[in-house]
Amino acid sequence: MTLGNNAAGLLLALLTALFWGALPLAVKHVLPVMDAVTLVWLRFCVAAVWIWLIPAPGRRLRTAAPAPVVPPPPRLPLRRACLLLFVATAGLGANFVFFNSSVAYLSASACQILAQAGPVLLLLGGVFILREAFLPIQGVGVALLLAGLLLFFNTRLGLLWGGDSNFAFGMLLGASAALVWATYGLAQKVLLRHLTPTSILRVIYPCCALGLTPLASPAAILRVDAVQGACLAFACLNTLVAYGAFTKAMSIWHAAKVSAVVATTPLFSLVLESLLHALFPHAYPLESVGLLSLAGACVVVLGALGIAVGPMLHLPHLPRRRRRGDRRCVFFVGGRAPL
Repeated sequence: MTLGNNAAGLLLALLTALFWGALPLAVKHVLPVMDAVTLVWLRFCVAAVWIWLIPAPGRRLRTAAPAPVVPPPPRLPLRRACLLLFVATAGLGANFVFFNSSVAYLSASACQILAQAGPVLLLLGGVFILREAFLPIQGVGVALLLAGLLLFFNTRLGLLWGGDSNFAFGMLLGASAALVWATYGLAQKVLLRHLTPTSILRVIYPCCALGLTPLASPAAILRVDAVQGACLAFACLNTLVAYGAFTKAMSIWHAAKVSAVVATTPLFSLVLESLLHALFPHAYPLESVGLLSLAGACVVVLGALGIAVGPMLHLPHLPRRRRRGDRRCVFFVGGRAPL
């Protein structure tokens, strides 16, 4: 692997973490004039058009890759495939609605920190439902992540039962987003044994857009001002830039290194939130974050690293390019959803 690939992979992974970290900040600025369902509907519409009209990054890489070493799995029955696609579509759509709704009640950094519970639930679901292996380093990662969550929210845990209904509702939405994302992830893991990532997303994105159409209010787009319009465009284009950069980074850099960088997304949210508060204090009010909460955010990142990178450390070699048969890494390295 050349020095140029190392630098390019690092920059692309940092770009992914930056865009994912900035996403809740853009969403928060749009929510006063547009409900979360309409925002998510618009994002899925843009993603559906993109996934069908624009060639997927790395498609030529997959066709040029050598054949899988293991024999292909048995054909997936049509009824089971439809059921799994329905679960994946409902899970991803609900995840986006819950996460974007929670931004109205929690800070951007709090939303990203709470979202890290999704990989934990996905890991546990993989162990108990899909009978996957559970490595000791992953157990350490789970313990660190849970401890980090408690540390980060240490001054606000009392608000859950202390009468602050907005904070409690935001936490409920964030936790629900993590739960349904894990459901989506489990269905996606099974589907990826039989289908390519692009073919799955070509079903999920349009179906999510169609499913949310009766609940969306497209007229809300006319109410956004210039700044909110820019934030809305950023939220819609986030898929194209972040996912494209992530996929490209995976193709030229080690998956474990990409995962390690992407796991720092909550820290990007925390830093960007502080910078925007310094520049626009009225538009972006900042919750007081003590040293214990900052330490908790760092511990959460370490836990996410243990969960995502741990299994790769047990591989004898980390290939420069991901193998054709290993399709899961594009979607689950770093514990992130593809959108």
